[in-house]
Amino acid sequence: MGEHFLKIFWKVAVTFVVICPALSQSYIKYKDPTGNFSTLVYDSESENIFIGGLNKVYRLDAGDLRLIVQGDIGPKLDNPECTTPPPAECAFERTFRNNSNKLLLQFGDKIISCGTVNRGTCEFLYSSNLTIIGQLVSPPVINTDGNSVAMITQNSGDEPNLYIGTPAAIDPDLPPFTTRSLVDFEVQKSMLQKSQKKASDSHIRQGFKMDFIHGFNSNNVNYYVVVYDENYSQTTPNYQTYISHTCESDQTYKVSYIELPLVCNHKGQKYMLAQSAYLANRVPSEPNTSSLILVVTFGMSENGASSIPERKSAVCVYSLSDKIEYSFLNAYKECAQGNTTFKTVQWAGSDQHDCKANDLWEQLLVDEQVPYCHYLEQIPDLGGNAPIVADAIYQEDDTLFTSVTFQYVDEVQESVIFLGDDKGDLVKLRLNSLTSAQKYETKTIDAGSAVIRNGLMLSKDNDSIYVTTKQQITKVPVEECEQYTTCSECLGVGGGVGDPYCGWCTLMNRCTRKNDNECTGAYKDGENRWLNNFDQCISITDIEPANLPSDMQIELTLTVRSLPSGTPQSYFCVFEDIKTMPVLAIDNTKESPTLTCETPPEVEIVKPDGFRKVNLSILSNETNMEFVSSEFVFYDCSAFQDCTNCVSSNFACDWCIYENECTGNSLKCKLQGVVGGKGNAQTNATKFGPDKCPRLKKRDTEILLSVDTKRPIEVVAQNLPMLETGQEGYECVIGEEVVRAEVMVNNTIRCEPKQYSYSDQEQEKPIVLKVRWNGNFMIDNPDKVTVTLYKCDVNRTTCGKCLLADSKYECGWCNQVMCRYKDHCQNGAPFLNGNVVCPNPKIISFSPLKGPIEGGTQLIIKGENLGLAFNDTESIMVDNVNCVTEEEGYIPSEQLQCTLSSTPTRLSSWVKVKISKESTTYSATSEEKYSFVIPEVTKIEPTLGPMSGGTDVILEGDNLDAGTSVNVTIADQPCLDIQRKEDGTIHCVTSPVITNVTIGDVVLMIDNGKDDSNVMFYYKTDPTITKILPGHAIASGGTRVQVKGLNLHVAKKKILTMTIDSQEFRGECFNASSLGVSMTCKAPNISAKFMPLEEANYMSIPEYGFILDGVTKYQSLDGEYPPFEYFVDPEYFDLEDNEYNKNEDENLIIPGRNLNLASQKEDVQVKIGKGVCEVKDIGLLHLTCKPPEDQPKSLDGSDGAAEVIVYHGNLNFSVGLLKYYKWPLPLPLEQMIAIAAILIIVILIIVGFCIYRCKAGRSEQKITQFRQQLDQLEMKVAQECKEAFAELQIEIELPTNEEYENQGIPYREFRSCILRVLFPDQPDHPILRDLPENGVRSEKVDMGLQQFGSLINNKTFLLLFIRTLESQSSFTIKDKSNVASLLIVVLQSKMDYATDILKVLLADLIEKGVDQDRARLLMRRNESVAEKFVSNWLSFLLHSYLQESAAAPLYRLFRAIKIHVERGPVDAVTADARYSLNEGKLIREILEYETLNIYAIGLDPAKDPVEVKVLSIDTIMQAKEKIMDALYKNVPYSQRPSPDTVELEWKNTSGRLTLQDENDYTKGDGEWKRLNTLSVYEIRNGASITLINKQGCNSTLTHPRYMNSHVTSSPSRSMSPMLGQGDSENSVKVCHLVKHGDNDNQEGDRGNRMVSEIFLTRLLYTKGALQKFVDELFATILNVRREAANVPLPIKYLFDYFDDQAKENGITNPEVVHAWKSNSLPLRFWVNLIKNPDVIFDIHKSDAVDACLSIIGQTLMDSCSVSEHQLTKESPSSKLLYAKDIPNYKKLVAEYYTEIQRRPAVSDQEMNRVLGDHSTKHKYDFHEQTALNELYYTYVRKYREIILSGLESDEFAQKNKLSFKFEQVEHLMNETNV
Repeated sequence: MGEHFLKIFWKVAVTFVVICPALSQSYIKYKDPTGNFSTLVYDSESENIFIGGLNKVYRLDAGDLRLIVQGDIGPKLDNPECTTPPPAECAFERTFRNNSNKLLLQFGDKIISCGTVNRGTCEFLYSSNLTIIGQLVSPPVINTDGNSVAMITQNSGDEPNLYIGTPAAIDPDLPPFTTRSLVDFEVQKSMLQKSQKKASDSHIRQGFKMDFIHGFNSNNVNYYVVVYDENYSQTTPNYQTYISHTCESDQTYKVSYIELPLVCNHKGQKYMLAQSAYLANRVPSEPNTSSLILVVTFGMSENGASSIPERKSAVCVYSLSDKIEYSFLNAYKECAQGNTTFKTVQWAGSDQHDCKANDLWEQLLVDEQVPYCHYLEQIPDLGGNAPIVADAIYQEDDTLFTSVTFQYVDEVQESVIFLGDDKGDLVKLRLNSLTSAQKYETKTIDAGSAVIRNGLMLSKDNDSIYVTTKQQITKVPVEECEQYTTCSECLGVGGGVGDPYCGWCTLMNRCTRKNDNECTGAYKDGENRWLNNFDQCISITDIEPANLPSDMQIELTLTVRSLPSGTPQSYFCVFEDIKTMPVLAIDNTKESPTLTCETPPEVEIVKPDGFRKVNLSILSNETNMEFVSSEFVFYDCSAFQDCTNCVSSNFACDWCIYENECTGNSLKCKLQGVVGGKGNAQTNATKFGPDKCPRLKKRDTEILLSVDTKRPIEVVAQNLPMLETGQEGYECVIGEEVVRAEVMVNNTIRCEPKQYSYSDQEQEKPIVLKVRWNGNFMIDNPDKVTVTLYKCDVNRTTCGKCLLADSKYECGWCNQVMCRYKDHCQNGAPFLNGNVVCPNPKIISFSPLKGPIEGGTQLIIKGENLGLAFNDTESIMVDNVNCVTEEEGYIPSEQLQCTLSSTPTRLSSWVKVKISKESTTYSATSEEKYSFVIPEVTKIEPTLGPMSGGTDVILEGDNLDAGTSVNVTIADQPCLDIQRKEDGTIHCVTSPVITNVTIGDVVLMIDNGKDDSNVMFYYKTDPTITKILPGHAIASGGTRVQVKGLNLHVAKKKILTMTIDSQEFRGECFNASSLGVSMTCKAPNISAKFMPLEEANYMSIPEYGFILDGVTKYQSLDGEYPPFEYFVDPEYFDLEDNEYNKNEDENLIIPGRNLNLASQKEDVQVKIGKGVCEVKDIGLLHLTCKPPEDQPKSLDGSDGAAEVIVYHGNLNFSVGLLKYYKWPLPLPLEQMIAIAAILIIVILIIVGFCIYRCKAGRSEQKITQFRQQLDQLEMKVAQECKEAFAELQIEIELPTNEEYENQGIPYREFRSCILRVLFPDQPDHPILRDLPENGVRSEKVDMGLQQFGSLINNKTFLLLFIRTLESQSSFTIKDKSNVASLLIVVLQSKMDYATDILKVLLADLIEKGVDQDRARLLMRRNESVAEKFVSNWLSFLLHSYLQESAAAPLYRLFRAIKIHVERGPVDAVTADARYSLNEGKLIREILEYETLNIYAIGLDPAKDPVEVKVLSIDTIMQAKEKIMDALYKNVPYSQRPSPDTVELEWKNTSGRLTLQDENDYTKGDGEWKRLNTLSVYEIRNGASITLINKQGCNSTLTHPRYMNSHVTSSPSRSMSPMLGQGDSENSVKVCHLVKHGDNDNQEGDRGNRMVSEIFLTRLLYTKGALQKFVDELFATILNVRREAANVPLPIKYLFDYFDDQAKENGITNPEVVHAWKSNSLPLRFWVNLIKNPDVIFDIHKSDAVDACLSIIGQTLMDSCSVSEHQLTKESPSSKLLYAKDIPNYKKLVAEYYTEIQRRPAVSDQEMNRVLGDHSTKHKYDFHEQTALNELYYTYVRKYREIILSGLESDEFAQKNKLSFKFEQVEHLMNETNV
């Protein structure tokens, strides 16, 4: 039992190993649809792959092809006419042009990339992050009009050289062959002096094309394979392939250069256009041959007439030394002998002359060996027409091999050539010799996309090959042996050619490579362990004997081809699951060994088969696996039950007639009764074969017998046995009936007459006839002689059906009531049969019931007795309208078909049919009437559709269900897929129409009737899609996707589709706007196929589109639009508090995760029982909604807690039950506002009453006036409260992220951004410029500054310098900041050194803080150089991180604040605003204004006007800024025209008017002068305002407000907060909306001013509007999505340093380190950016926006604080505003710090690499000399004595003589001032 189980286990295990890999044929790949890959480099050391493409370079992991990093190399500013790249000046305008990579090389830790822009320049990239190194201005290196090659070689002890081969160009500085510097790509100077150019300008013609195929180096010789037109100067081209070589020792390219044609022959045809080449190292199979071979693929070009090959390919192999180098050496020898076939190279510019005989040269060349480096200048650059020819090893039509590589398979000593073709296939060749190869496999890798040149590359372990096409790189195993499950499949690959890698491991019974790991003993030669020849396949070729009786046990002899060597004990014979038998002997003396084993003692045979086929296999005792098998048969003669089967078998069986049995031993049977079988040695038979068996003879006619009819049955038999005494006679068995039988003359058996019947309701029942004798001895019936019983009346219920029965049954219609057999009809009763007419025809139904009066309707009539033949129908009539009969639909007796004629009018009548034959006629009339009607279309829905058709339309009208055939045309085009519905409508699909068709008639044709109604269908221009927002959704779909475009309403069927792995997912689109400019779609649910990218939470779907009726343009957007992104589904968690107090908690907060990754609040619905919770906001981690005022009822209608369900797209989450908290005396918000208003009114009334009592003597007029003021105040308070309440309830819409991204973010460049960090008040700081030159004095300064720079680079000096300055009381905080900024500029090229200094300064600061017990305050203020240095250091190193990810949310927040603030009034003077986060900046007055939509025209009047929203109380400057924001919304602020240089011009009925903030008629109010607003000029909605350049003298115009007055302009005013413009106390003060000054309580002002607390709700309103932007910014800053983003290394490095310093100084309080981190990163870096976004963005920040940003910055500061702030009702509103949010933010801060601490430490080496990259990239951004100059003259000169004293007293300074060096600097610098 155990042995059997183990055998089965091994079977299953091997099957799994062999089959499972074969099931998976998908390969690892990386794809970029926009990649346009062109070059490939494999770094075997790091196992990374670098790919060059369009505008990008990619770095992939060679293992899984995972994208590690992607670097940008374009687009770049360029103009083909410019001779030098930027920043050099060019007379032609440069535009951004795509940069396609043409050359890609690896050089150490750098990547060299050469592209198509800037005339083929090159640049260095860091291989780690693919960023460009420095600002190198490269000269042109390659010709961009063709293909180039390059190689880097290095001899021992020499500098590496870059060798370039590029197509010849007219440019003299771009020769075809050059050796270039690997520093700046310049041609090497030492070689340039020796004319290192391999071309002459005068000899290169325009249009001369060269195509470099391949370049390689061997034995210090450079080889190039190139194609060019050798007749380039003639009219008839002749493109040839040449191979050339130059020796590295030849620095002039003029002596050793030689080229000869390279030709590949196949059956008399020359293949001359090389497509790819590869230098391979092959272990030669032939003696005395070279191991290096050049494999080249060629294309065919008839007579070389074209450089574009035909799709015919050949592959040739050339030995490098024996063929190529030998031909080169021989060419030199032939030339020296005067052979004129060889000559100098014409295109290279050499003087053309034939070779001349020269005995000296010839003698010098006699003993030269290959490779030969020529040095005789008498024979320069040799070429010729003697080609190097090889015969093709392989040729194939209808393909073009574009790439080739080679591998020598050492384990089998075979060579394989891999080819990539233009169809995206990988072709594998088995190299038999240098003249022969066979294809054994073709794999389609990227169908339809050509493999790029040299796009095949082997992996480091040689187990995989990388196949690269334009958009995809695929990793393919070099072999897939495991896919073959049999030896013949394994060794028969390619029609028997065989895969060189694969062989059959016999004892493992699997296809493997030849190694001991996969196949034990594979290397044991001669033991047949591993087979690799198809003819060797192991098999059992013979078994002796081939079969055996199941009860017999003998020894079997098995002949096994390729049996592995072994002893009998090594193997077992396995008879399936019957028994395993040991091998008794093995005979290895024969060609095919034999082995002997016994059969099982007995095998069970299942009757009646008589035999059993078993799988006989051989089991290896070594592997415990069955490795070869064959079929073996056990049989049992006794299992055969009749003579025919017994003697027909292949076994040794005889049939004994008188014993009625089959036996293998017939000697015991009666001799005369034995029928012999095949090959039975123990037989006494005299007759053999089934023909001698007793059997019934086959009949030619069937035996028919009607039931209940008594009739004898007779059959003829053969070989009937003679009955012996005592044996019973013959009997017939028919079904269950048994009757006696007798044998007649001629062996006829006659069964006695008997009535038979059957119960089944079937017309006939066949029964096999059985004849037996002697009781149960059966006579064989091999031909199945059958008796057929039948019934006439079954399914023949009418006369017509009865008479249609086959005449052989002799059935007829008896007595006009039933169908009977003729003998069963009573005598004298009528009996109809034959071809007669049945009486009583009947119409049961007809269709259709109505049709058009024009006729043509095909009428189908069903009934009974409607004639036995088509001609029996005499006529069919409807009233007097004839119906023409048709044979097509005629069914005898049951159905008639005819076509109705026309009738002039509507009518309705019965259908009448006449049936006749000869003189007999019968008629039938329908019970229902047929109606002639007029079909009419009255309506079509929809009424319009796209010109591309495909619209499902519905026709409605009268009698549309009439008739049979329907045809609809719309605008003369057929309407397709017509369907008639049960509701009487017709559905069809419109056809496409030509473009000039816009309207068409709907024409309905029913049969012959035509309805040319007045119903019209309108064809509209096809829908177009311009924008899809957002381009993402959740995996489960259902979220909204907004589609923008034109005519979207035209299509009826609108569906968004996503296609993943050929499976389509659909989402409906709806709500198309009436103008068709937008529609909403629901994202399809793709969760079944959702597989997010590794270490990401989303997947990209490039293949998506829209079904818009018949419009095909947008069915696939692949490549036209960015890929659609699906993010992980959101998750909602249970409510933290199940009780809702609407008086305390205005909103309900639902926690979750990944909530807004791909969703907006419109995608979410929250229900509380039967009520709806209005969604206010959705953040990453929580959703906010506003519950109903009253407790909703639960879903079952009961009171109490109700279930809260969140519906998010297609998902829904139950997050718990919610119950409202009930106050004893509930006070809703409206009542509280009303009560507050009433209290205020009461107070004011009391105050008024007191005033009244005190001033009772005043006049009644004063009292009335005061009461009116109180009434007005009361109304304004009520109005403000109502407006505030409404604002809180109305959702505000701000632009989405996609809208910001589409507009673009105006980032400042690194230099501009950093300058604002270093010197915020000096935008034009001197460090932007170099020091001015001034002759000798300039040289002195340079020397002095260089030495001063050397001192700064001395760590001892720099630290002493900083400490000395900081110790001086006169060294202010501003000085410290300035020094820190100047130092970071000086050290910008040595950031590693700067970091080292920073660490020392921080350590000093920390130590000082610990000593003074002020450690927690570190970095809190700018009290030291170190603190400012940290800010600068972070700004330098995090700039790229900001632009890549972190800055975008800040910009979105800034834009949201700006838009929100500008929605309401903003005071142009004080910057107070209606909407703000800052209580101090709220406008405390109620202002009357309206929003105006005006149309702005820019400086270019040709451009369309832009709609702009402004306020009626905006000043002219404010309106101007809003207009410029709209006109220049995608233009950085610094590139816009200045507002002071332009003016606004308004054209009204009176002419043109220039709008100004102030003029002579500006409204005055005492000492105040109020700025003009749009309302002053009476500008209304729809007005057009033009932006014009400011004129020196403004035009004047009469304004309706100032009749006959002169309007003048005043200079543009800067709207900074200010109180007045005059110099004296009596000067007029300027105001806009609010008078802000000393007289706030002046009478007249209080009428509009109220207590500030009334306006605090505006703070909440603004906070709510901006909440999601604040959340997004804080989430980005605190790296909430940690799974998708990495913490920048500088932050990790700095935080780790703080942790280390805490340990060194014994600080155990975690709050201290927390404070250090918060003070350094959020406080000094992030808060500064939040408050000053104009540092990184090119924007204008207004004071009103600045006030809001300050509150947000303060919130971040509070969130990073570890101390708890106790808030009360008296706390400032700025603190209370974010009081509930700060605890959540604090939690994020703590998690962020913890996450950083958990990450692996950043090593100094890793950090230094980052610092080095940064230094190289930005070393020239600022002028270091200028910064040194500023340091020296500002601080060194001032503190000279103290610094010098410190140097003289410091031990290390003395040792390094720093004081002396300092004095030398002083001497040089002082000389310049003499």
